[in-house]
Order: sequence, then C-alpha cells, then structure tokens
Amino acid sequence: MQKIKFGIYKVALHVLLRLPDFFYSFLFTIAFPIYKALHTERAYGRVVKHLDAARGYLKQNVTARDVFKGIYWNALDSYRGLARFKSVERRIVFENEDIIKNAVAECAKIGMPIAGISIHQGSFELMHRILCRYSEHVHLITDSVGDVAFREVLRELRSDPHLTEYHPEETGRLIRELFRTKGILAMVFDQGKNTKGNTVELFGRQTTLYLRLIEKINRMGAGIVTFRTWTENTPERRIVIHFETFYPPKYCAQGRDLVSDIARETEHWIAEHPDQWSWNYHGNFRA
Repeated sequence: MQKIKFGIYKVALHVLLRLPDFFYSFLFTIAFPIYKALHTERAYGRVVKHLDAARGYLKQNVTARDVFKGIYWNALDSYRGLARFKSVERRIVFENEDIIKNAVAECAKIGMPIAGISIHQGSFELMHRILCRYSEHVHLITDSVGDVAFREVLRELRSDPHLTEYHPEETGRLIRELFRTKGILAMVFDQGKNTKGNTVELFGRQTTLYLRLIEKINRMGAGIVTFRTWTENTPERRIVIHFETFYPPKYCAQGRDLVSDIARETEHWIAEHPDQWSWNYHGNFRA
C-alpha cells in the first residue's frame, strides 16, 4: 500500500511542478483571499501583528499579502530546484563563495568540519543542495512531514549523492559522522520543534533561535559559515545565494558571543528582505 501511495504522490508532485507559472499566478489570486479569511486569527493575523511591531526596523514597507506571496513563489522555486529544473538552476547566482571555500580549506588543515547555517527565507529548501558543491559529506537534520509515503517522496526529491539525512533524535550520530567525515552540517536555525533554543532579541522583541547544536560543535572545533538566499523582484527573478560570515572554531573562547552575533546578522537579513521570511511561523517572538 505504501508503495502505491508513494507512486501516486510522486507523480502528482512532478505534474504539479510542471504546471506553468500563469496557473500558479491565477491560483494565488483566487486562493489567497480565502486563506486570509480563514486565517485572520491565526497565521495571517500573526504576520500582520509581527510586521506592525517591526515596521521601524524594516528596510522595505511590505504587507502580509507580500509575505505570503513571497513564501508561495519561493516554495515553488525550491521544489522545482530540488527536482533539478534547468529553468530554476539557470537563475541561481552565487555571491561571496570565497567565504565558504576558504572556511572549508582552513578547517580541513586542522581536521575539522564546518556548519553552513541559514534561516527560512527565500528559496531556503535549496540550501542543503547548494552545500553539496563544497563537500562530499553534507549532513542534514530533517523533521517528519506528512505520512510515511509523502516523507519518502520528499526525501527522494531532496536526495543528492553527497547528502545524508538525520532525524532530530539522531543528533548524537550526526555529530559523530560530521567530525568523522570532516564534512558540512546543513541547518536552518530560526525554527525548532521539541528542542530548546536560545532567547535573543530581534526587532526589539524577544524570540528564539535554535543555535545550541551550533554552539556545541563550534566549541568542539567546527567552523561556522552563515549564508542566506533571496529572490530578486525583477523579471528574471534571480535566486541569490549569498555567503555572509565565517565564525572560526571556538569562537566564544576568543571573548565573543556567537549567538548574539548570529542574531544581529539574522535581524539584518530579515530587515533587508522582509517579504521573504516566514513571519507566519507560530513560534516567532515567543521566547
């Protein structure tokens, strides 16, 4: 039965991904007002409230509709990119690649891995695949979504010869394999489930970032590279992969605060492209 469901889900997903953009434009135009009406006291209402509270910090004036439209199109680009659509791959551009290349080389000299970390912004589902450009051993933590057959479809879509996936309960094994292979940990740190995070301040309000694993492996000797993605609002819709900062091993031993510095980066990223961050996540601004 699971094999039949897997086959149905897989065919349906690939058919949907191949539908033309004008279909998705029409679908959003029709579906969004309905979604808004049904979620005024839930996800839509949260986005309105969070945008209003952060308004003075943001570098663009965006609406809740802009946010949901950004999430919608970035999700479509993400899954088409994971399915290796050439139309998406041609639009990807890389900025500051020397940061991660130098980080990998520097940590390799001392026999240590790195982590490539980001947030749920832009076409973020592509980011673990991107890291496979820089190592033959990329380690990704994934959570359970949907039923077993649907999870297998997503796993196959995400798959890469250089990628190994782990469930959140397998953190111990992930750390062992990360340091054994001297590879790259791929992780988004602005959402978490059944795990304890770090209380930080974004836009003058307390919220939680999930950086405890990153702190731990950095203390153990791993380097940390932050990077992000956004889609340009132009006819070409370029997908920008931008590498930001290399935090060397044992960063806090040098008298600096890894969590605070990453939180400042995160606030800057969101402020620059507020229409492409997941303001709708229920855990935002709940420390």
